[in-house]
Amino acid sequence: MKTIAVLNQKGGVGKTTVTINLADVLAKQGKQVLVVDLDPQGNLSKVVSGGEVRFDPNVMDLFAKDNKADVRAMVRSAYDSENFFYIPTDIRLSRVIEAGLTLSFREVRLTNHLNKLKDDFDYILLDCPPNLSLTTTNAIVAADLFLMPVNSGVFALDGLEDLLDALNEVSQDQSLNYYIFRNEVAAQNKVINGAIDEDLLQIAEGRILKTSIRRSEHIGQASFMSMPLSQYKKGSTAINDYKSLAKEIISLF
Repeated sequence: MKTIAVLNQKGGVGKTTVTINLADVLAKQGKQVLVVDLDPQGNLSKVVSGGEVRFDPNVMDLFAKDNKADVRAMVRSAYDSENFFYIPTDIRLSRVIEAGLTLSFREVRLTNHLNKLKDDFDYILLDCPPNLSLTTTNAIVAADLFLMPVNSGVFALDGLEDLLDALNEVSQDQSLNYYIFRNEVAAQNKVINGAIDEDLLQIAEGRILKTSIRRSEHIGQASFMSMPLSQYKKGSTAINDYKSLAKEIISLF
């Protein structure tokens, strides 16, 4: 079992769509894949469930004080797939996060629960909120690999160095296993792309994936329709990008 945390302190960089479509590609390759929605907004859960907004049980139960949650009971099939599964969450997780700050061994809750599933899945993808909350620190402790999408916005790199510092502090691992990749790239924006690529080299040289995900209106449309991109628009050019991303990530292990 390989656990991958998809994270960035900036919102709107495409963490959720990357998580869904990367998982979909891996599942279609015959891998057993689980995605865990750790963001109280629950956007991933809404998409892969077909629009549901409330789930029982869900991720919040993993952080309950009694610590008696059955993680297997939370696993659901995504899109009726035999290979793609998810553990959902909803807005109630935000209250649990606040209360969870007083829990003993709170940073390893997720790790302990996921270890019970280690023989069931090839890959577990953790969709993290855009902050360093309790669920994010749990994801950092649980993950074997940190995957950071960076988009083409004006403030695309804001907070990236702070996030890397936080990863080092929480994981306490001298050989931090993280990689950054460009997401939602518009090829015509050559000046912006060049500037971001140059800055990335200064921040994280040797930790930048070759693959980038091209901007495509089909990605957002697919999420709106509660579908993976491969199901919504089979001919979309971005599908090949996700396949390349999956291949590159597999090679890292």
